[in-house]
Amino acid sequence: MRNWPVIFGLVIISLTLVVPSCYAVGPGVTVYAPSVSSLRVDRVPFTYNGSFVVQNNGHEENVYVCRASVDDPRAITWINTTPAGFVLSPGETKLVNFTINISGQKPAPGAYHFIFKPTRLPRNVEPYINKFARYISQADHYNLTIEVPGEGGSAESDDQMAEIPVVFDQPTYKVNLVQYAAPDENNTEMIEINRAIRINAPSSAYVGDQVPLSVSVFEGLNNRDIDLVVMSPDGTFYPVQGSNFTFTQEGRWGVLTMIGDQILLGKPLTISRNSGLQLVMPGMDAILLSVITLLLFASIVPIWLVIRGRRKQDNYKDIEFKAYIVRKYIDQFDAGQLKRAIALIEEEYNDLLDRNISGDRERARASIEELKTLSLLES
Repeated sequence: MRNWPVIFGLVIISLTLVVPSCYAVGPGVTVYAPSVSSLRVDRVPFTYNGSFVVQNNGHEENVYVCRASVDDPRAITWINTTPAGFVLSPGETKLVNFTINISGQKPAPGAYHFIFKPTRLPRNVEPYINKFARYISQADHYNLTIEVPGEGGSAESDDQMAEIPVVFDQPTYKVNLVQYAAPDENNTEMIEINRAIRINAPSSAYVGDQVPLSVSVFEGLNNRDIDLVVMSPDGTFYPVQGSNFTFTQEGRWGVLTMIGDQILLGKPLTISRNSGLQLVMPGMDAILLSVITLLLFASIVPIWLVIRGRRKQDNYKDIEFKAYIVRKYIDQFDAGQLKRAIALIEEEYNDLLDRNISGDRERARASIEELKTLSLLES
């Protein structure tokens, strides 16, 4: 092995290039804040235009929303942020602009604290234990303080400010639906509700197509009170009416689920123009698929049409997905919880059989049997 010094050198160079990029992967959201952290209001009207940069330092494309919080609810009307939402690929950055605008009468003297929180939305629900599902998002912060000077004792203290509750008006049927929402010490925010939700949307589509969008809800519950919202590349939000949505421009969109004023999930979706046949270098999967298509051309078209129609209506896919969630977090269930979870999934499967619903029954049955085997190993 006279060439071993060359090989060793190549290995060292490869590790030098690869290892730092691995360590660079972070939680998926980082804020590069400006040096300005406080402002002074001497006269009204008062306007300040600022900005900060958000970076996706994670390993996958994500949907982001820019939340903001205040310690005095009267100050929430002063803020305007644009864009309010966007999609970022790994390593990509976005400039977010904001405006603080105070008009009318001069506010009460004191310190008003603003926290801008660009938030990476989760794509999937996290552990579904007992009857609560967890939606965990990652956030970073930019803090800004506005000082309103005053004379004598007319200024309110920070403690007095913090005691003023922020109350959101919402329909009575949505009260107590959101069970818990709070940040922890790691800049994550967790929302727990009594339903586990999945966004059903493709990862790509074409301009002008009617794209099916929907949500699936576990435990046999319905999707009442769950709103599906689409976010355009420029950060505009559109409510989804019905089961289809027509995308009007190319770019990276986001599909979001909301309950009340809480955003739970976000899934990126790339919209492009259908310009006909495009010349691209195929990968091995594409080459293999082309060969199979040529060999079975006479029969593959009717078979594909049948399979496509079945996939659109295959209710057994939810059985598989529920089994997958339980299997993924099986170590967080005790024996009783695991037994009940398997029984609920099997009951739903049997109900589909009793109603003679078509679909991939074998895969669904296999996923249930796998869960039963794993439950025996766990016990």
